[in-house]
Amino acid sequence: MAISKTSNVARPEIYRNLVKLQELSLVEKIIKRPIEYRAIPLNEGLSLLLGIKTRKYQKVSAETRLLLQTAKMEKTQTKKRKHESPYFVLIPKGRIIDKINSSIEKAQLSIDAVISWKRFSHGMVSSFAESIEKTREKKVKIRFIVENPLKNQTSKQLIENFKEKNCCQVRCIPRHPETIFGIYDKKEVFIIVFSKADLFGSSALWSDSESMISLASNYFELLWQKAIKCAY
Repeated sequence: MAISKTSNVARPEIYRNLVKLQELSLVEKIIKRPIEYRAIPLNEGLSLLLGIKTRKYQKVSAETRLLLQTAKMEKTQTKKRKHESPYFVLIPKGRIIDKINSSIEKAQLSIDAVISWKRFSHGMVSSFAESIEKTREKKVKIRFIVENPLKNQTSKQLIENFKEKNCCQVRCIPRHPETIFGIYDKKEVFIIVFSKADLFGSSALWSDSESMISLASNYFELLWQKAIKCAY
């Protein structure tokens, strides 16, 4: 075969390449003895190769659009599943402060919490002071129910400082709360597992369950109606 002699490529390899070129319609097979092969004109060959590349690109583009559409649908379905199947997460005690701070800062409308006086005093002075200040600037409505503090100047000053902030209210109940919890924008709730533990001493159950939030909200409103203004 002339091509084999000219290119110094073995005949079997030449035939394999000719078959591929035929499949691409870049060469024509002339039926005669001996069989001959003829390349199509250069402009036709370039146009043909460009068409092949264009079709491949269109196929990849269509597959990409389908993949993106599928991913978007799966994301939408995930959101629906989240709505249909609420989460219940046990937050370890080592992360509870950061998680509550995050929820305070994300709040846009309301924060309702039932807490011990010890938690209230520590939180307002240090752990949650900065986050509470950020919510105050957004005019988030904040309500706290706490146990009656000791009647001293420190307690009085702390409550007065809190009440001076816009949208902040505090009421008192006679005894240490049986349940410590917080509700944020009525979209999520934290329930402290061990109510008499300090800020760093207990894990908490977090949930976005509408039923759990409704239960906590209704309980809070009942306590709020029974609680009294903290008087000095």
